[in-house]
Amino acid sequence: AKLQRAVGQGEADDPEAIEYSRTALSWTLHYAGALLSVSAAVHWGMQLAEFGVPRRSEHMALYYLSRFSAPVVFVFFGWLGSVLSTAEPGEASMWLLMGYAGMISYDFMITMFYMAPPWWFRWRAGLSIAAILCLVLTQFSERNLYLGQKPMIRM
Repeated sequence: AKLQRAVGQGEADDPEAIEYSRTALSWTLHYAGALLSVSAAVHWGMQLAEFGVPRRSEHMALYYLSRFSAPVVFVFFGWLGSVLSTAEPGEASMWLLMGYAGMISYDFMITMFYMAPPWWFRWRAGLSIAAILCLVLTQFSERNLYLGQKPMIRM
């Protein structure tokens, strides 16, 4: 049995190793969801501080709509990824991947329209790309593909 574990065989039969892997995967996805939500909430803080508000024009309603409502989408993606992390880790990581891809696009857009300082996109791109790479690694990990859905209902 020790030789099988050293070689990597027999882990599928060990319930403690499976539960530990499932817990670590769940915590990782919870953290990624919380990080995405906090990253989106920073945009609300920038708007409440009236940072980068353009000159008055007839399009101010559209500006306020996009500045206050767009981060809600990313908070929702983070929340959904966190909720799905236990039951469906593959789905959770896909929601989080889409959330980070949308966040990097949104950060690029507000930087190009001068609603954020020039250094903003460089800083946020590094954060988002690192998170995307980690989530891709999580998505294609052997444990994520092997474990699948854990039934939560006892009959």
